Amino acid sequence: MSIIACSIIQAQSLTGKVTDIDGQPVAFVNIKVLNNPAGTVADVNGHFSLSLKDGNYQLQFSAVGYATIVQAITLSTFPLKLDVTLINQAQALSEMVITANKMETDLQKTPMSITSLDARKIDDYRVWSLSDLTALAPSAFTIEHGNSTGSTFLNIRGALGFTNEQAVATYVDGVYQFDFFSAPFNFNNIERIEILRGPQGTLYGRNAYSGVVNIVTKKATNQTSGQVSLNFGNYGLQRYNVSLSLPAINNKLFVGLGGQLSKRGAVYENPTLNDKNFDGRRSINGFLNLKYLLTDSWLLGLTVRSEDNKDAGSFPWVAFRDVAFNEPYKAFGNFPNTEKISNTNAAFTAQHFGQKINFISQTSAIQYNGSYPDRFDFDFTEARFFSGDNTTDQKQFTQEFRVSSASATEKLRWTIGSFLFLEKTSSTGKTYFDEDYVIFDPAAPYTSIINGKRNNRGVALFGQVTYAVTDKLDLTLGARWDREHKERTENSAFEQGGITIPLTDDTTFVRNFSAFTPKAILSYEVSENAIVFASYAKGFRVGGFNINSREYSSYNPEKSDNYEIGLKNNLWDKKLRINLTAFYFQQKDQQITTSKDGINFAVLNVGDMNNLGLEAEVTALPVRNLQIDWTASTSNSNYARLPLFDALTLTVKDFKGNQAIYNPKLQSMLAVQYNIPLSNSKRNLAIFVRGEYRYTGEYQLNFENSEAQKAYSIVNARAGVTCKNIDIAVWGRNLNDARYLGWGTFASYMLGAPRMMGVTLTGRF
Repeated sequence: MSIIACSIIQAQSLTGKVTDIDGQPVAFVNIKVLNNPAGTVADVNGHFSLSLKDGNYQLQFSAVGYATIVQAITLSTFPLKLDVTLINQAQALSEMVITANKMETDLQKTPMSITSLDARKIDDYRVWSLSDLTALAPSAFTIEHGNSTGSTFLNIRGALGFTNEQAVATYVDGVYQFDFFSAPFNFNNIERIEILRGPQGTLYGRNAYSGVVNIVTKKATNQTSGQVSLNFGNYGLQRYNVSLSLPAINNKLFVGLGGQLSKRGAVYENPTLNDKNFDGRRSINGFLNLKYLLTDSWLLGLTVRSEDNKDAGSFPWVAFRDVAFNEPYKAFGNFPNTEKISNTNAAFTAQHFGQKINFISQTSAIQYNGSYPDRFDFDFTEARFFSGDNTTDQKQFTQEFRVSSASATEKLRWTIGSFLFLEKTSSTGKTYFDEDYVIFDPAAPYTSIINGKRNNRGVALFGQVTYAVTDKLDLTLGARWDREHKERTENSAFEQGGITIPLTDDTTFVRNFSAFTPKAILSYEVSENAIVFASYAKGFRVGGFNINSREYSSYNPEKSDNYEIGLKNNLWDKKLRINLTAFYFQQKDQQITTSKDGINFAVLNVGDMNNLGLEAEVTALPVRNLQIDWTASTSNSNYARLPLFDALTLTVKDFKGNQAIYNPKLQSMLAVQYNIPLSNSKRNLAIFVRGEYRYTGEYQLNFENSEAQKAYSIVNARAGVTCKNIDIAVWGRNLNDARYLGWGTFASYMLGAPRMMGVTLTGRF
């Protein structure tokens, strides 16, 4: 790569040419200016031109079949001629750009523990939902505990949330998804997924307690392009995706839109209902994004995303562990357990890009509706003891303002901002004590009803600054203050024989919570291709209310502290990438459902957990066309304090020394892919073969550590033919048909997903 300067007055132009290592032009290269709306596309001969003001910039060059690179430049009183060389992706690893620090930076130059999955890796790993993220990042584990699209919990570094307040915050295009069920269930049109490990309270706030999943969707551009994907598999699997991007007004208004239809037939049968097709999924989602370049420095954006899901046979739990293994994929309840969820997100963004300062305003609204119209079984047996149904309607509004330095390469980089949210939720929960319950209560059958309303609001102020102490040593300091007001009003009623009798009038509970979450990072550039860093960060998970508990009507926030050291390397002429992290994570005042007397159960702040671990990420191109990806993590977790009610002694017992739940001691994912080019033409025709081996070490199923899931392995594979415009792939997941508990605790057990196989056809233009 060479830079040639020429004289000019004031107006700064950047011109250049993109070629491959043989000097041949690379056509239609996408050129993006980081942290700036400017960009262009090289012509058929690789030539490009950009007009930029004086300043420091980072340019990203990407093209199909080539490794992406990021190049820093400085424009002052001279224009630049920039000649860029791209290397075939079979011979070099791409430089990845992320937005984890609320600005675009190079992944390998960012001193944080982050895994970034770009669109190519998302396809290679066949990542269709949050439940597919296990082991794709070290210390990341997902629990799909209900066999439905809205029942996935995320666990990073041993912290897991069973309340609506997650331990891992999920963001979509910068918009916070308040509850685990308001995040996107089925991925569509995804540009990349960033998995941030460790507390991220400073920039992400509430519930970024042990990490963040930052989902970035593809945005419309000045080029017309589209994609159609057809998927078919066993268990009646069908999945259809379509997306389109085009300029409505050249260089001014860009439109992206698309949709997805996903279906899956029955995995479970239900002998009690004589139903061979007990479960099944149906999902429809769509999106629209608009991008309007108001001026050279103002960019407006609108994104709307909506999803509707209907899952029959959700929560097909059985009452005993042996039943789950001896009669696999059978449910024995008396009700259909149909879960219906709809979720609509809309976000409007206004961005200003200046020479020294950038500004962004992001306004969002989320509406969620969930219900179980046909009841779900509570006792998970043939008997008719308990059943229930819930309906939830939720509306959320957020507003974030951020001001930041314009360039990520200045000596002083900074971000300050504010965040405001409003949330309103109404819910009705019914518990049916059915006819067989008469052996416990002669008054059965009857129904208990709880109606609730939540009115929550919060505000936050935050800031982060990075100062280059020397040309190799950076110091980052950040802090955030959150203030949250929570209000819940509830009443209860008794229903029998069609007559409803009020039991309690509206009772309102009010709590205010606040949190201070600082962060400090010291990073050192060992060489152009390696950095080391040490960091401290704090996070919090907000408190809440207990339904039907007057003695313990509310619980306090959880707090976390994280200490880590890390090393990031690009080696062997960008053919080898090694990232290593050692961490010590402390979880304080953990929110756990337990009891003081064995009768009245509530969420209490009773746990302090410590976790010491190691994490590794390796990507290598040992020979041309062969890529190896490996992630691994170890975890040595134990509770310093864990007072729980013990059903054996009927007393409160401290289970100090126990391990964290759903937190494997050892976890790894090895992926090997080999591409076999069939021609040297511009159509890039090739055969690919891919294998994946995921190892999950033993993990505990309950806080008492009385039950555990033994270590198991899962084998995935994918193979097919690819070219410039078409891919055809056959794939299999859990090909060894491993049987393991995806969920298991007292009187509720469920196996993980069985062997899945299918074919995918993708067309691009």
